[in-house]
Order: sequence, then C-alpha cells, then structure tokens
Amino acid sequence: MLRIPGSFFVIAIAAILALSPCSVACEVPEAKPDTLVVCPLPFQQAMVKWCGYREQQGHVIKMVEPPASVEALKRTIRQVAKSGSLKHVLIVGDVRGPRGLKNVAVPTDFVEAKVGVLFGSDPEIATDNPYADLNSDGLPDLSIGRIPLDTVAEIENYIARIIKYESPSQKQQWQRRINFVAGVGGFGSVIDGLIEQTTKTIITDLVPSEYETSMTYGSWCSPFCPDPRRFSEVAISRFNEGCLFWVYIGHGNRTALDRVRMPDRSHLILDNQTVSKLNCIEGSPIALFLACYTGAMDHPVDCLAETMLRQDGGPIAAICGSRVTMPYAMSLLSLEMVHEYFHGEVETLGELTLLSKRRMVKGSANNPKYREMIEGMGKTFSPAPQLLDLERLEHAQLIQLIGDPLLRLKRPEPLELQVNPVTVVGNQLRVTGVSPEAGDLMIELAYPRDRFRERPRRRVKYDPSNESLEEYQRTYEKTHDLVWVSKTISIGAGPFAATLSIPADIRGRCIVRGMLQTDDRLAIGSVPVEVSKVKLSRQADLLKPELRK
Repeated sequence: MLRIPGSFFVIAIAAILALSPCSVACEVPEAKPDTLVVCPLPFQQAMVKWCGYREQQGHVIKMVEPPASVEALKRTIRQVAKSGSLKHVLIVGDVRGPRGLKNVAVPTDFVEAKVGVLFGSDPEIATDNPYADLNSDGLPDLSIGRIPLDTVAEIENYIARIIKYESPSQKQQWQRRINFVAGVGGFGSVIDGLIEQTTKTIITDLVPSEYETSMTYGSWCSPFCPDPRRFSEVAISRFNEGCLFWVYIGHGNRTALDRVRMPDRSHLILDNQTVSKLNCIEGSPIALFLACYTGAMDHPVDCLAETMLRQDGGPIAAICGSRVTMPYAMSLLSLEMVHEYFHGEVETLGELTLLSKRRMVKGSANNPKYREMIEGMGKTFSPAPQLLDLERLEHAQLIQLIGDPLLRLKRPEPLELQVNPVTVVGNQLRVTGVSPEAGDLMIELAYPRDRFRERPRRRVKYDPSNESLEEYQRTYEKTHDLVWVSKTISIGAGPFAATLSIPADIRGRCIVRGMLQTDDRLAIGSVPVEVSKVKLSRQADLLKPELRK
C-alpha cells in the first residue's frame, strides 16, 4: 500500500483552495462601517450616488431600512456601533412623511422637557439625539443629521447641491463672509443689553479679523438696523450673497422667525412663504438658528429649517432648536462652535456639532474668559439658576442638525502677510508675503469691525417718516463700509509685494486684509497696523491716548 505523507494533503488542500473562485477574497473581513444611513426603501436608490461619493472620500457606508419603532432603531444603531468604527448616522426622510405616507417616514424620539417646560416649551422635546447616544447619558456619542425631504427628486437635488458645495471653484470669496441677523430679545432692557453686548464681544473678539462680518439688527436704536420696511429684503440679500454661516439670533416659531417690532408697527423677517426668495447661487450658507422651534421637525407642517433646506437656493444645512431655546445654553453652544470652527480640526459639520454639544454640557478649557462671562450671565439673570446644568443637557437634546452630517466644512487656507506695524498718513504701506501658487491677490486697508469710518448719530426718538427710514438704510450701509483702500494684483507662486496709499482721513487701529483666489482655492489673512497723522519717534508712542482717538 502506497503511503502518502500528511504534508501532501495540506499542500493539495491549499492548492484546491487557491483555485477556488471564492478563496482568499472571501476570507478578507468585511470593512466596518463608519457611517450608518437609515433610509426608507423608496429613497435608497436615490442615495446610491451620495454613498458612492462619500466612499470615494474614504467613508465606509452601511445602509439599512428604518425598523418599525424608535426603540428598534436605537437597538440597530447600537448593534452596528459594537464594531467600534461607527462615527456618523444619517437619517433620510421626514418624521411624518408627505401626506402621512408611513413607508417614507423615519420617526424621531421624544424626551421630557424639564427646564424648557418652565418657560413655555412643549412637555416633550422632539429629538434625534437619542439615536446618537450609545450609553443613555443624554450626550451624543456619534455625529447625527437628518435629510427630512419627501421625494426622490428633492433628495437627488440636495445631493447635487452637496457635491457642488464641496467641489473646487473659482468663486470662493463667500468663504470669508459670516452674516448675522438678530431680533430684539424682549427679556427686558438689562438682559437684552447684556445679550447684545455678549454677542458683539464674541463676534468682535473671536471671529478672526480676516473674515468679513455683517450684522442686521432689529432694534431701531441701532445703526445696524436697516430701513425696517426692508428688513426682510436685507436679511435675505445677506443670505443670497453667499457666506460660510448665516446666523439668526432671536425668537422664532415653527414656521417663521420673529417679527421686527418698531414703535408703530412690525415687519417680517422670514417665514415658510418668503423662503422662496432664497436664491444663493454660490456659497450656500450653513444656517444657524439661535432661536426657538425653527427645527420642530415633528410639526404637521414642515418647520422653517425643513422648508429652507428644500429650496434650490437655500442653506446647505441648518442647525436649529426643536423646542424653546434659552440664551444661556445657546450662548455656550455658540462659543464652542466658534472655537471649533476657527481653531479645531474636525472636517465635518456633524463632528463640529457633536463636539460643541458635548463641550457645552461638560465644559471645556476653550475661551475661559468668555465662558466665565456667560456663566455669570446665566447665574444672574436666569429665572432658574439652580437648573443651569440641566438646561445645558436639555439643549444637547433639542439642537438638531438638518442636513448631511458628513458635509465637509469649508475653511479658507491661511495667508501670511507682513507690514510695518506703524505707518503714517500720506505714506505708502508695503505689504509682503509668500504665495503657495499663482492667483489674484486682493489687499485691503480697513478699520476693524468695532470701529466706524463715519460715526453714526445716536437715535433717541423713533421717527416713522419716509425720509427718516431711508436714512436708516444709508446708515446701515455705512456701518458695514470699513474698507478705506483696496487693490487687486495678479501674482505668481513665491514672494510677493504690494503697496497701498494711506488716505488722509484714516487714523488709529486698522487691519490689512489679504485674499488670494487661485484656480480652485481661497487663502485669507490679516495683520494689524496703526496709522498715525504724525511721524512717531518710537513705537511706544502709539500707546499714548491722544494718538488712539
């Protein structure tokens, strides 16, 4: 009998496996998903393009149909999260679905409102946050967003808008703009004044000076109030010009923002009907609503944020509250979002929202001076100062991301500029730097955003005459005209130099801003400069009060 060595059988089996059409490839473990898409079956084909687009960026996508209940969906998400790789959840579909069609709806969860209910909120908060909360502590562990659209065509259109937003373009100037629209709080003159001052401080101090900001404010006393009859027109035009963020601060409801109230009448800002005028061609903003109910996605009628997202020229995403929001917690959330955007490293809007929520609740070492200021405001003016911890936790539940959590944040690249920090009126200001590539360079000499080229007159009495209200508009436009001189030159890669003539009327604290537009990217930078009318013997003289007026 022929004896065959045992090793022969090992070699033979290995050879058979090698020839098998389902050999080594079948033994490679399936990639673990970092993104779970919860999508009704009628919408899944429309989401194939989005999945392929995100997979090209390195994401691993898993798509599931929504289970029959909220609790079952929580279990599904937690089961997928056991792999340890899950970071993002995207829900596709409205909470109720069009005309009540259940096969395209994905229900939201509801949690008890313990603080907001004391101030007029519904007893329950509609929220997707529990789907992202893996350990039931009330804080999100995953980034989460919802695309609450009702038809395949709407979803396909939104996906096309996302791809356009993230694609390189020669028209990227909007990336240096952030526009604010604010109503009057109505909490009383003291609290309103404090909220106004806190907001102004955050905008002035924490938004880098190379960014352009605008404020459209619904207080007739303010130089930042346009002609109130045109308030809605101006607020929408600020949206349509394109910007990184379009931020609304004030009251709101499910289908509209609060009205601007003058002593004689009130004026619309934005509602579900006027959103049809949103027509941003380049640079669709991320809309941030520091307002109540604008994200109430459980309402039988689409909420304001949902209606805006559906517009072709609407926001690319919205961060909003589904119930009553309160100044203390929202101020902390804003503080953390500002820090994370300008100084953080996260790449997506979902991650920015996730980290900002967690830091709002648990605290952080970011901007301690401003956080202490907001904490003091909360303890002094909150109707329930003993519930501030609970108020922060409740806001982690009621803040919703309407849109794609994997939306890639637009951040202009840094542009380093150098100037002589001291210059004299009538001289030439020389600006130098190094450009990474060829492009068009715009250099500006401007006042910082806390100064005026022409100080507006103080308003002490409301005058409803046509002439007076037209003057409101002219003053509003002047307050945003901070640029004294501007020059655009074409430069190549490498060192560059440009000169600006110092106008006769400028003096004091100024900034030099630069914006480099290349074929597919934008770089911005700024540097402070002090302009004096007299030749200074030494830089220390700039500290003299008479030279800083």
